[in-house]
Amino acid sequence: MTGEGGYRAVRYSNVAIVLHWAIAALILYNLATGLFGEWLPRGAFAFHISSGITILVLTVVRIVWRLTHRPPPFLPMTGGERALAHGVHALLYVAMLALPLTGWAMVSANPPAGSAGAAFAAQGKPASKRGPILIWNAIPLPLIAPINDIGRTPEGVPEQHELHERLETIHGLGGWLMLALLVLHVAGALKHQFIDRQRALARMGLGRA
Repeated sequence: MTGEGGYRAVRYSNVAIVLHWAIAALILYNLATGLFGEWLPRGAFAFHISSGITILVLTVVRIVWRLTHRPPPFLPMTGGERALAHGVHALLYVAMLALPLTGWAMVSANPPAGSAGAAFAAQGKPASKRGPILIWNAIPLPLIAPINDIGRTPEGVPEQHELHERLETIHGLGGWLMLALLVLHVAGALKHQFIDRQRALARMGLGRA
């Protein structure tokens, strides 16, 4: 499709494009540091939590933008391809919300600092100098109070530990699901771009339609 009007008709808005690529970059960082961190340089994980919370915020902004601004129509495709595209997009949005939320819950599943539960959990362990979690070394991350308070007393520490383990498992499985969804998403875009010759990448700002 040629012409400025036709270009705008198939291309996402500038705000949608910026949100798409910003979230994509942060997701790739978090997948790399979360799933493959043991093979990366020491310290690569440092901003994993900051990146995750940023993904959560940007995803909420992206959903609001999507609900208030009509996206361009789908590229020509079969009914099966359309159903698969809708399913992958929906699951991507779920994962972009669920992964940061489970990560946030996981870091909240520790006894509150200075509580009897924290003293009980620290028995026999080296003294911890860990302070509040800072997003991008600037903004304190509030912990999820109902989860954090489970370990306020020594009696609640085992229950909180079990919850932490479950959340860690769910978070890890979610990471692999996100990776699979991204592979499907990228494969679909490349199929439309190079096999169907539909200039799919231009819809997200890579070239012109």
